[in-house]
Amino acid sequence: MKTSIPLLLASALQALAVPSYKPNSNHFYPSAVAIGNAPQIKTQPFAPFTLNSKNPIATLDYGYEVAGYPFFKVTGFEGKVQIEVKYTENFNDINLPYSDGPFPFAEGLSNTYRVETFEVSCTGQLDSFLAQGGQRWQTIRLLTSGSVTFASVGFTATIDVVDYDKLPGRFTSSNSLYNEVWKLGARAVGAACFSAGAYKPKWEISSSSGALVRGSRAGLSLAGDAFSNYNLTFSTKIQRGSLGWAMAYPVASRTGGIQLNLVGDYPAATTYSNVNRTLLPANSVVLGFGFSLVNQTTVPSYYLDTFEVPFDVKEGQWYSVSAAMYDGNYLAVKVNGVKIFNVTLDKYYTSTSGSITTGSFGFGGWQDQAAYFKDVKVASSNGTVIYANSMTNASIVLPEYGMQSNTEAVCLDGAKRDRLVWLGDFYHAAGILGVSTSRSDYTTGTLQTFLDWQLPSGQLPLDTAMGYPGSATSQFAISTPDGPIYPLEDYHILGLISFGSYMRYTNDVTFAAKSWSQWKLAVNWLVSKIDKSSGLVTLTFLTFIGDGSGLAVNAATVQALRVMAEVAASVGDAGSASLWTASADSLTSKIQSSFWQSNLGYFSDTKSNASAYSVSGLSFVITSGVATSLQATSCINALAELKLSPGYKDSTAISSSGLVTISPNTNGFLLSALMQSNRTSETRYLMDNLWAAMINNDTTHSGASWEYVDTNLEPALSRYTSLSHPWGGAATYILTEYVAGIRPLTLGYKTWIIEPAYTGFDLSYASAQVKTPHGTLKVSWTIALGRINAVINAPAGTSGTFVINRALANCTKANTVITIDGGRLPKVISLAL
Repeated sequence: MKTSIPLLLASALQALAVPSYKPNSNHFYPSAVAIGNAPQIKTQPFAPFTLNSKNPIATLDYGYEVAGYPFFKVTGFEGKVQIEVKYTENFNDINLPYSDGPFPFAEGLSNTYRVETFEVSCTGQLDSFLAQGGQRWQTIRLLTSGSVTFASVGFTATIDVVDYDKLPGRFTSSNSLYNEVWKLGARAVGAACFSAGAYKPKWEISSSSGALVRGSRAGLSLAGDAFSNYNLTFSTKIQRGSLGWAMAYPVASRTGGIQLNLVGDYPAATTYSNVNRTLLPANSVVLGFGFSLVNQTTVPSYYLDTFEVPFDVKEGQWYSVSAAMYDGNYLAVKVNGVKIFNVTLDKYYTSTSGSITTGSFGFGGWQDQAAYFKDVKVASSNGTVIYANSMTNASIVLPEYGMQSNTEAVCLDGAKRDRLVWLGDFYHAAGILGVSTSRSDYTTGTLQTFLDWQLPSGQLPLDTAMGYPGSATSQFAISTPDGPIYPLEDYHILGLISFGSYMRYTNDVTFAAKSWSQWKLAVNWLVSKIDKSSGLVTLTFLTFIGDGSGLAVNAATVQALRVMAEVAASVGDAGSASLWTASADSLTSKIQSSFWQSNLGYFSDTKSNASAYSVSGLSFVITSGVATSLQATSCINALAELKLSPGYKDSTAISSSGLVTISPNTNGFLLSALMQSNRTSETRYLMDNLWAAMINNDTTHSGASWEYVDTNLEPALSRYTSLSHPWGGAATYILTEYVAGIRPLTLGYKTWIIEPAYTGFDLSYASAQVKTPHGTLKVSWTIALGRINAVINAPAGTSGTFVINRALANCTKANTVITIDGGRLPKVISLAL
């Protein structure tokens, strides 16, 4: 399609006025609905609806990922009405008993369960107390013989409600698939990032009745991590159904702990008709181990036993509970002084060995349960009281048990799970935010959270749980002879690069200077990991992107040191900038001499195995600048051995047979390396296949980027897969920076480059804009009749270049470079290609 320069100019002038980024509502409403006797993917535009015995199920489609507190506006009902509501990202999971949940791995200030039940007893608005972190689909099923009419349903939003076509940062092109691919990352950060206070405390605290705890993953006390073989006592009153508690559960455990549930007598007047009496028989204590009472992908849970309570456990009546652990993995439970059981956990399979009676305690419950807890005490094995809490002071209870409202604006790893502020995951999120929503408060809030949890050594946290205070570092770090340490040490490197990415877009010297002593400590911790003998970074406590002393860790360190040296210069710390640059230079030489396999044409993952290489290693060795241009070309050629459908497997160590998991995270690292090396063919393959898989199937399309994709083009971890995960959204910033072509050359876009991908993607036009500290920077370009026509709007106080990169066309002709000063009328360019 041919577009004239006058039309481009008119469009550019109109675009100079960028709409302000303001939420247009604080609610999400479904766009479509279907009524029938089963969930349906084929829906009609939303209208008020009635559920009855003939049509008991409503399927609600929100169009893309949303989050918030569910509400239901009831305009009429007849007879007894109970409804079961399910939430899911993947439509295929809506018929499962627990939908796509539960998600007990971490406490994310949201409902652990993806199914909840309500009784309708009056007209008006019915609100859920617990938030749902992320979903596209919802069903409402009538459980009883009555009927009910809804005027509307939806979510009171915990995230921004925005028009993704009108963000501060934008991208459009002649390829409609790429336009949707760009939105994948934008929507993922839109669902995972939110303001301080967006999620309210999960527990209600009363001065008389203690903590009202609704069914969810147990909130664990920070005070009990070191407790072993203890007796936990508390007073409790069931409000509905049952109550749950956990013991021997370290706060940062990756295996869970002892799970217990005291089940009531299910009175007819208050019991839901869908209560699971098989899992939770009336008047019993249920024993489990792990994260929950039911298993979930990668979150093992074991239902161990059920013990009868020899009397009716009434709702609304206070009971005293005692649960004691002692040597031999014995556990004894009493209710009102009556022995319920005394068993050794050794008689059950729990996938663990040795003593399992050490760790903290906490309170939660199963789906739809609610109970009060107060007067909690813990006594050691000799009877000494080592903990006491009346549970009546919210300022003490909520932070101790990780139930306080989120105190910072943060970005999570995923909307529905894990709902933790993962350090390494923020690598891609920082780039996406920079070119889309431009919510610097979300970035600085997340970065400040990392600093709040920083160890005295300087190491940044693996992840943080937003309901706990940053003073809880000792409970989340691992004790070693050399002091506390967080696992996945290489996430520290990715965290530093994330901060550098934020500074690249904003040059926020105020934030950097205010926190500079901590960032400096963080960089120096990493420098201290350079082994004096080998000259290479050596991390010894678990890593993610590669071997602890291997290529990926060392190349990523070079990248981190260089970006942090640039930040140091910006805040006036020339000494650190010089030292870190020198360290990066030295490390570059060591990587070249240690990992380059000249006879094989690639950098190996480790020094000891020349035949092993990986996506992460080869990506970082290119993006860090360690590899020469010839080496980069050779490395990318070698990656052909890792290529599958729809992307690249992580390494040569992974088999290509059977169903293989493909990571958009590591393939996202690769996208930058590919485009920095002018490899459009491989980049286009990933856009057209890996990222297209997130769009092409409506049953799995959440509108956001996925956590994992398998070689069948499905979510790779079954229903556990997060279908709104920013670490899968790198394509968003790649499209802006390398396809439309807008990139900062110096921090905060003081100088910039526009280098359009005029070939390689078969585009006839593209347009993008980004928010800079100086104003909006925008480019629109078209390709027609062998020419590129472009219009650039640049803010005052900036300057840049428009570059025709001939290497994209494998042409040896010199690049065309045009210098542009910002602040003037739009620059109009027409060049022969």
